[in-house]
Amino acid sequence: MAARKVLGRGLEALIPDLPDDQEDRQSVLQVPIDRISANPYQPRQSFDQARLDELARSILEKGVIQPIAVRRKNEKDEYELIAGERRLRAARQTGYQTIPAIVMAVSSPEEMMELSLIENIQRDDLNPIHEARAYLRLQEECHLTQEEVATRVGKNRTTVANTLRLLKLPAEVQKCLLADEITMGHARALLGLENRAEQADLCKQVVKKGLSVRKVEELVKKRYEEKRESAPAHKPHDLSAAETIMQRILGTKVNINRRQHKGKIEIEFYSTDDLNRILELLKVRL
Repeated sequence: MAARKVLGRGLEALIPDLPDDQEDRQSVLQVPIDRISANPYQPRQSFDQARLDELARSILEKGVIQPIAVRRKNEKDEYELIAGERRLRAARQTGYQTIPAIVMAVSSPEEMMELSLIENIQRDDLNPIHEARAYLRLQEECHLTQEEVATRVGKNRTTVANTLRLLKLPAEVQKCLLADEITMGHARALLGLENRAEQADLCKQVVKKGLSVRKVEELVKKRYEEKRESAPAHKPHDLSAAETIMQRILGTKVNINRRQHKGKIEIEFYSTDDLNRILELLKVRL
């Protein structure tokens, strides 16, 4: 696909800031709002109404400064949104009949999905769960590896891997993160617990008591140490301590067995992506 080479730079590479020169401005069309249909690949599932109201007031005062991006659906002058849903919603809310738009030539549904997901991922206000789901869709529906996803969105592979791990949390914990009742830091700390019921229980405490991320990390560490101390004491203290250190660093179960002066280290992983995440962590520390 021809556009694939530039997708990693985001929509800025495809929709640059418009210069003041009139000739270039003619490439922006005034498209009837009622002829623009929703983007089927929009990763955001909710929009803050207060922020939409604020944007609508700004549009009433200054107009739509930055064009949206659309693709032509058919020969009947009907369009499908690629990027700019907040602007489109706010303009519709003000009663505008048309909106400035750049009409892009998108050759396939796959390219459409990539453009839409990448544009949303690169925005600072995207919820971590929506971001994780967008990464997963890029992997599953666009057939990209985790490394390719990282390249497309301009982030390192470890960041993508750690964000994807959020989808392993129980549904009730993900719901709290979506509602901004807990932060990304809280969620990552909860991943240190192996038991999903414990993750959900501690999440409830975070919401109820307003626990800080540091406090959650301390509670996770305490629970882990309590379990270790209650387990049969069949390993020397130095091996148990080494296991604990490695498990904290790698975020997965580690087992060390020693026979006389040699031994082996077993590091558990739960998928190819999880293995790649661990390898990235090891590379950073080499």
